[in-house]
Amino acid sequence: MTRISVAIQGQAGSFHDQAVQQWYGERAEIVPYATFREVFDACNEGEVEAAVVAVENTLYGSINEVYRYIEECPLPIVGEVKLAIDQMLIGRTGARLDDITEVYSHPVALAQCRNFLKQQLPQAALVEFFDTAGAVEFVAREGQKHMAAIAGQAAAKLYNAPILARSIQDSRDNITRFLVMEPADEPPADATRASLVVTTNHQPGALIEVLQVFARAGVNLAKLQSQPIVGQPWRYKFFIVVDCAGPALHKLLREIEQSDHAVTILGEYKAA
Repeated sequence: MTRISVAIQGQAGSFHDQAVQQWYGERAEIVPYATFREVFDACNEGEVEAAVVAVENTLYGSINEVYRYIEECPLPIVGEVKLAIDQMLIGRTGARLDDITEVYSHPVALAQCRNFLKQQLPQAALVEFFDTAGAVEFVAREGQKHMAAIAGQAAAKLYNAPILARSIQDSRDNITRFLVMEPADEPPADATRASLVVTTNHQPGALIEVLQVFARAGVNLAKLQSQPIVGQPWRYKFFIVVDCAGPALHKLLREIEQSDHAVTILGEYKAA
């Protein structure tokens, strides 16, 4: 079995780790980094062979930072993983909710559990940590009754820490979408989706003109995310995910480019 080094933001036991296992299985050799910037730096410098990064969550929304880095990355998007996120409050054996005065976790995880924290732990200070699993490891190592972390069940098991409360996220429909990036000579034959960056010609109605190309062809837009163009105040480019790939997609993109819009394909892949 050929191993592949995969960069993630976070560490073993994190949701990024679970997404990697879902895509690569036992082939993956996890390479952990504290930030998304470090993940993409590792990709750009050839320190890893692949990366798996979260881009959006059904409760939190888009992770804008990641979109800024994807366009610069030399690795194409080759797939996506959708992972159901079930958050746990993890602490010390014997601790009660009344004991907890500090809760550690990644800011996205804290945001996903806002209602529980407000209602059940109003006395607790919320402390942002670089990773959910990292927060569990820290709390377990400290061993203090007043400290707890928010993470998944896998992290609790890995670091031998008890779960104090289960499924504390604001909604059961808590799903994160991850993108898989690795070298590829061409898109997979079963590709059904594509991620694009479109920079419009900055004329009135330019974005509508682009979207109408897809609408006339009956192509569904799964995502539309704007990002400012650095060095050009008040101008934006658009990250678009369309349910289309292969020759049909390329025909539509030629039509868009003929109207003086710039298009970059970030990857074609099979929708999760």
